[in-house]
Amino acid sequence: MYWDDLIAQVGNLALTATLYEVSAAPKPGLVDPFSRGAHSDMDYFTFLASAAALAPFFVDFARIGAEFAGESPGLLAELRKLGIEAEKSMYAATQGINTHKGLIFSMGLACAAAGKLLVSDRRAEISDRSAIISGCIQEVADIVSGITIRELVPLVEAEMLLASDTIRAKNAVVPSIDLSAGEQSFIKYGIRGVRGEAEDGFPSVINHALPRLHFDLLAGMSWNDAMVDALLILYLKVDDTTVLKRAGSDGLAYVRAQAAAALSRGGMRLMENRDFVQKLDADFSQRGISPGGCADLLAVTAFLEMLSSKWIAQ
Repeated sequence: MYWDDLIAQVGNLALTATLYEVSAAPKPGLVDPFSRGAHSDMDYFTFLASAAALAPFFVDFARIGAEFAGESPGLLAELRKLGIEAEKSMYAATQGINTHKGLIFSMGLACAAAGKLLVSDRRAEISDRSAIISGCIQEVADIVSGITIRELVPLVEAEMLLASDTIRAKNAVVPSIDLSAGEQSFIKYGIRGVRGEAEDGFPSVINHALPRLHFDLLAGMSWNDAMVDALLILYLKVDDTTVLKRAGSDGLAYVRAQAAAALSRGGMRLMENRDFVQKLDADFSQRGISPGGCADLLAVTAFLEMLSSKWIAQ
């Protein structure tokens, strides 16, 4: 019963972090309670429906991690089976709209890692925030170890075999292959996307977004404002494959330049800069720029902040 309660808590924190992410505003180019961002096919309520559908799966991801007896890399196949079911539930709740597919991967890994850490010998040794976070992140990296070599490198080989000389010259994606934004970005730009983030232990989260979120919260900022600041950091640091798909490398450079400008003005601490971020939302939305990969990483950032605080308090 004790472990069941802890596993349920992990799932609840994942759901809370997911809801915090979509609720934070303004988020340039992304859906929030006041804006559809760069999306015409979804709104805030679409995301709420999706989050509600995913809630039991977050608990199940944590449970799989806690109950898995083998080495961490063996977890991935089990998590992917559950991830497919989670995607089906998401699509059923949103009438076929992809709201959280990337998050299912990232948050699923984070929940499983937390679950595995809960029942490991290391759990008793973890008594401070940094150890909790590093323990979870190491588990994530172990679960997906080698994923880039296994799954992304063969795509380049397939593209070279199937693409015509004209397509190869343009470094485009093979039209006959159904690839995700991350897979397309690897072929076109050599960027590993969320797989690389997970394999490296979410460095954009651990080294940039999470320290900013934690600092802002300690300084007395609201969760909303602290999360927007953390998101701007992610805009600056992440090779967001959704941005690359929608707006190319020029679009990614534009996102980074605008995020740098917003952060240099003081982020959400200053009222005049709040207006600047609000204008960025309108600007990104008009340009069709949606940093969806950063949104997923923001939810993971919030989850790790909540998880570390929860465990320390126990």
